[in-house]
Amino acid sequence: MSKVEDWYYITVRDRIFKVRQSPAYLEFDGVSKEFLMYYFALDEPYSTILTQINKDPHINSAIKRYYGLRIIRQDPWECLISFLCSSAANIPKITLNLEMLSRAFGKKIELNEFEQYSFPNPGELNNYEQILLAKTGFRAKYIKIANSLVSEDFLKSLRKLSYGEAKQTLRNIPGIGDKIADCILLFSLGFTEAFPIDTWMKKILQKLYFKNKVISNKELSAFGAKYFGKYAGYAQQFLYIFARNSMAA
Repeated sequence: MSKVEDWYYITVRDRIFKVRQSPAYLEFDGVSKEFLMYYFALDEPYSTILTQINKDPHINSAIKRYYGLRIIRQDPWECLISFLCSSAANIPKITLNLEMLSRAFGKKIELNEFEQYSFPNPGELNNYEQILLAKTGFRAKYIKIANSLVSEDFLKSLRKLSYGEAKQTLRNIPGIGDKIADCILLFSLGFTEAFPIDTWMKKILQKLYFKNKVISNKELSAFGAKYFGKYAGYAQQFLYIFARNSMAA
């Protein structure tokens, strides 16, 4: 995503679109209204979601502070590669990896004279040396393996599985563990019950719900899914941003 004046330009696989928030509505160009609704999950029953996850004073405070927070529906393939790049990396590093992979394997695309590179399709990240040149380091081998194992049909098939089945199927891909699998399921495949656990989530859950008792990541993920229910992923996002902004200070 890039900001040009007051517009945000977003690249999704082989298209660019732009959005900006006016006082009363969301302006956009480059995509249909239907795509925009889907991408930003504007078709989700937001009020119902917040009611269902608002289980205690902790999550209630996070909801009040960050009301309006949504979970976008990323392209599943791009999401998968993004999280493979995320291992032991920060957001600027992940962004750099994705930009370099797009330049090496994608094609130039344009919207209103704003230029970007498309993200390569499954099967196109087929040159290991070029993947390494994108500064992916030890992650390069996992990207190359995923490129050989994952297809569009494979990603579509995950939507037909239960949450547990889809998670295990993703975990069969080298480099994908519980956290990355949950992130892919939550942020691109519509499994809103997924509850990814990273360092920030571990800290905030142990502090707020377990009085600093040490709990395993699997137990924390299971707790979040059971406690918050069908839309646990939304609770995860509210607690995550609450943790990042309060505990990082």
